[in-house]
Amino acid sequence: MAVTLKDVARAANLSVASVSRILTNRGRYSETTAKRVRQLAQEMGYFKNQSAADLASKTSRAVGVVVPLIHTTFGDEVIKGLYEATMSSGYELLITYIDDDEEHQTQVFNTLLTRQVGAVFLLSLDIPEWLMDQLAAENITVISLTIILNDRISAVTSNEFTMMDTLVDYLIKKGHTNIALIGDTKLTTNISSGRRRNFIKSMKQHQLTAENTFFYGEDHSYETGYRSVTEGYDINALPFTAAIATADLVGIGLINAMHDANKIVPKELSITTIDGMQLTEISRPGLTTIQQNFTEIGRIAMNLFIKNNIDKQQKIIYVPAKLVERESVATIK
Repeated sequence: MAVTLKDVARAANLSVASVSRILTNRGRYSETTAKRVRQLAQEMGYFKNQSAADLASKTSRAVGVVVPLIHTTFGDEVIKGLYEATMSSGYELLITYIDDDEEHQTQVFNTLLTRQVGAVFLLSLDIPEWLMDQLAAENITVISLTIILNDRISAVTSNEFTMMDTLVDYLIKKGHTNIALIGDTKLTTNISSGRRRNFIKSMKQHQLTAENTFFYGEDHSYETGYRSVTEGYDINALPFTAAIATADLVGIGLINAMHDANKIVPKELSITTIDGMQLTEISRPGLTTIQQNFTEIGRIAMNLFIKNNIDKQQKIIYVPAKLVERESVATIK
């Protein structure tokens, strides 16, 4: 027979209500008592039926995390931050993946709604307006991670313009005036169009013109970085001396393409990236990068929800990113 909450309460010589509060992290109780109750529950083999508890209380202790089907190198770090913030909160993460198919999108969000999730976290996703309207109608907290979607949904992210401007400023101070943006430079998503606009804006602020700016690519892939100098531009006569890769994988593709053509980085091309995952540290040469704190982005976003710091007004929180200088940029002054 399964061990019940009442059994644990009897063994702990406490009321069922007290034990319930301890095991669901609600209310006040001494840490000594809480530790004893949790240990007893574990030893007795008590497992809470969360679905039943949610049904009884008409509330949910689950939150949904919607992740793009296309793998991102930083997604795991964001989820790690979300998880760390839920460890002592009594909430559980329901992680689901989504693609560009609207029928599949509908199915994913309907599944989350039937679970009566308390919040939905969108990880670097562009979703259609009708889906946003549906979530708003259900009065569910929605927080976008790593990207500002619109003027309604709250977001926890890095400041995209600050990151781009830091890299442009750094390269110009190193003597580079002809700079390329390589990777996802199309204008069809929030993040890609934003990075392109920010790149152009920063170049203009540094008194550089369209003749100094170069673009290649439609995604954040390794292959795009590789093809940029093997198909997009003549690797033997590049019109730019430095490149900003829109993601770390793009930068790795650039480095490997140069290496395969017996070209030297940074002597014949300086390369920087946006994201700053471990790839940038273990590449050869090490990549200068803007390093985002993805774990902190996830942690802050979850705490916003848990502590009920999201109201009807949009809230944007910027998590600082930092420039990490390595060996992939040459000074040409």
